[in-house]
Amino acid sequence: MVKLIQLAAGGRGVGGVVVLLFILAYYRISGLVAFIAIALNVFLILGVMQFLQATFTLPGIAGLVLTMGMAVDANILIYERIREEYKRGKELVQAVRLGFERAMVTIIDANVTTFLTGLVLFNVGVGPVRGFAVTLMVGILTSLFTAFFVSRLIFHYLLASKKLTEVKTASWLSLSSYDFPGK
Repeated sequence: MVKLIQLAAGGRGVGGVVVLLFILAYYRISGLVAFIAIALNVFLILGVMQFLQATFTLPGIAGLVLTMGMAVDANILIYERIREEYKRGKELVQAVRLGFERAMVTIIDANVTTFLTGLVLFNVGVGPVRGFAVTLMVGILTSLFTAFFVSRLIFHYLLASKKLTEVKTASWLSLSSYDFPGK
């Protein structure tokens, strides 16, 4: 496990760091919440894998990376829903509640489908494929926990302590006149 952390910190985790920096720069306070949730997600995955005495193989690390990507996706879906509700004129507390509720269906659907794929891989696979499946399934469970419980808990704390008073995102992407879908 220590070697995995050293591998990620030793220059090979540059892509993940860039993604997390982008989330922090674009989503600001919500990005910080996502960063905390994703960091806790990785910590929980490593803890569960240690508890299961599972060995991290290269496919297992791939499962961890895939899970982190899905966790980032879940947080972005939640924050975009919150931003949509806030732009529609909802109060911030109501926008946060509705954002989490409306994103939940999509996130659960994607994660249940992937979890079922992990079950199939575990049942028909051998060796490294099973390691990938175990890491993926553990990661999905921890990702759902951190996205819907931990992120929501942090948001409610920020709202109750008046540290979050509005939803702000960077505007540099919306100012672009480049036609991404057209290309």
